[in-house]
Amino acid sequence: MRFVLGALVVLFNLADNATTFWCLRERVEGFEIVEANPVARVLFETVGLVQGLTFEMLITTAAIVFLVLTTRISSRLRMFLLIVLALLPAWAALNNLMVMRAVGLPVPL
Repeated sequence: MRFVLGALVVLFNLADNATTFWCLRERVEGFEIVEANPVARVLFETVGLVQGLTFEMLITTAAIVFLVLTTRISSRLRMFLLIVLALLPAWAALNNLMVMRAVGLPVPL
């Protein structure tokens, strides 16, 4: 089960990163679209959007691999953390899609 959750975390994180990219890659006349996560916003402003998303994906993937493979954390806690790590980017991707629809950006799905 932890491998399935780990894969879901990766997929939802990819969806979040893709929709974040689509939202932030260009300005939309009449709207100010910004990254809601202040840490990610600073990262994107510092190193750039693509590099920031890549860095975030690498860190997230490393954390997922650790959680899936480690025995240093109880199974129950690992499952809880993987569920949370799956829900957060799933919610973020859904929110990004709603923003795209609201401001008239094409939704590439």
